[in-house]
Amino acid sequence: MEKYLVVIAVVAALIVLIAYTQINADSNSKQGTFLGKLKSTFPQYMIIEKFGSYMICEINHRNEPEELVIIRFDENQKKNIRTFGRRVTLTYPKQPSMGEIKKDAAPYLK
Repeated sequence: MEKYLVVIAVVAALIVLIAYTQINADSNSKQGTFLGKLKSTFPQYMIIEKFGSYMICEINHRNEPEELVIIRFDENQKKNIRTFGRRVTLTYPKQPSMGEIKKDAAPYLK
């Protein structure tokens, strides 16, 4: 009889563990990915992910994306803002908040 109680306790613990991990997975997917957050923060611009970098672009008169802001992550560098003509490259050591990106990119976006 004790064996059955142990088996029932283990099965109940597994069910609780599976339910708990599924609840956490749902909350992470609601927050979305970094690309999704960028798209919701800058809806008027086209966001492209390429080679681990994120580009905030606008469409020019030839229907081509024109890069305005490039966001990169490099653990070996501190926060860095470089301008190349009309384009700006924002380099962060880790994933920044959307408020920080808005603040850094605002002068370069129309």
